[in-house]
Amino acid sequence: MTNPQDELAPDSQETSARSAQDSGVWRKWTGALTGQFWVVWGATLMNQLGSMVIPYLSYYLTQDQNVSLTVVGVVLAASGFGGIISQLCGGLLVDRIGFRATMTLGMGGTGGFLFLLGAADHVALIALFAFLVGLAAEMHRPASASMIAAHYAPADRPKAFGLLYWAVNLGYAFSMVFGGSLVRHGFTLLFWVNSAACVAAGLLVWFMGKPAASSKRPADSDARHSGSYLDVAKDRLMLAYLGSWFAYGIVFCQAMSTLPLAMKLDGISPSTFGYVMATNAVVIILIQPVASPLLSTLDHSHVLIAGIIVLGIGYGATALVSTPVGYAATVAVWTLGEVAVSSVNQAVIASLSPPSLRGRYFGLYGMTWSTAALAAPLLGTWLLQWRATGLWSVCVLLCLGAAAGQWLLIPKIRARAAMTRLAEAPG
Repeated sequence: MTNPQDELAPDSQETSARSAQDSGVWRKWTGALTGQFWVVWGATLMNQLGSMVIPYLSYYLTQDQNVSLTVVGVVLAASGFGGIISQLCGGLLVDRIGFRATMTLGMGGTGGFLFLLGAADHVALIALFAFLVGLAAEMHRPASASMIAAHYAPADRPKAFGLLYWAVNLGYAFSMVFGGSLVRHGFTLLFWVNSAACVAAGLLVWFMGKPAASSKRPADSDARHSGSYLDVAKDRLMLAYLGSWFAYGIVFCQAMSTLPLAMKLDGISPSTFGYVMATNAVVIILIQPVASPLLSTLDHSHVLIAGIIVLGIGYGATALVSTPVGYAATVAVWTLGEVAVSSVNQAVIASLSPPSLRGRYFGLYGMTWSTAALAAPLLGTWLLQWRATGLWSVCVLLCLGAAAGQWLLIPKIRARAAMTRLAEAPG
């Protein structure tokens, strides 16, 4: 009689081999990221899924609160100003109280202020809570970036940053659809759901995001660190890097400011603009998880330069199109550049920053991005009034300038990265 175990052994061995192979593939794509990262990833996704109020805030103010367009502008400006300094505050806090407390404070605070914003019925209170929402909403970004920089080796950081960026875009894409459904039942429900999602995300990080004691390195502790933003401002290499990043940001942010105006000049409706921009989300959702692990094995500066150039080509090609399909094609091109840049740029910042000041380095990086987002429509609309082709030509020139700047910084970035690795080495 045949032993049942002998009959099952070949299948079991085949299954085990397949499982080991699948595990190897999984580890290749995730870079052996620990459970702590996936908690932060899940909280970021949850927080972004709930980010529905701000895009609909102008509708809420005009329809439910019956305020003038001037007041709407003031409220949105207050929220935007809060967003500019939000990452500076988050960067300071993460160096003082740790990433868990900062993420919980930022996400939970956002949820609480959103609830108060939805309950307020006086213009002054609405503007105040809109500012506080903006102030709290971005605090989690330098915190999550600092966590990745502190807990993962340089080779694994691009994968982690890329997957986190993917979570942000995945959550944003679904939040727009979900928010549109909720708003049909009234704005109150929109505020409640957004508030609950943010609070839940913060609590998830606090209760589930604590690192194992064995995984903590000296630089990971929550002890207070010396130093200030003045130390970051004295870092000429970091400032040069941010100058290049600012030029890139001005170009990238044309997508939400002058691109819809350019499409309108070509007779394309606002609803069609939404479908065109959906190309951006689709490409990121499909490409980012695969591209980030591959790009992480390449020289980060070279990937960054290539991504900036591809983004410039995509925006430059906008001058050659006038149909929805043509615009969607250009969006797909510059999104590929966005994927490349987002896969490595924060890893470069991690390599430039001393462990004790990482939060502040990422905070200043975030403020630079917010400032670029503010400057982009001012420059873009001025150029668009002159000539659309002039706008897209300037975008190409800015990207070429940013890429050239990155090329000149390569030797110094490599030298600083080597010094940072030595500082992080145990013992």
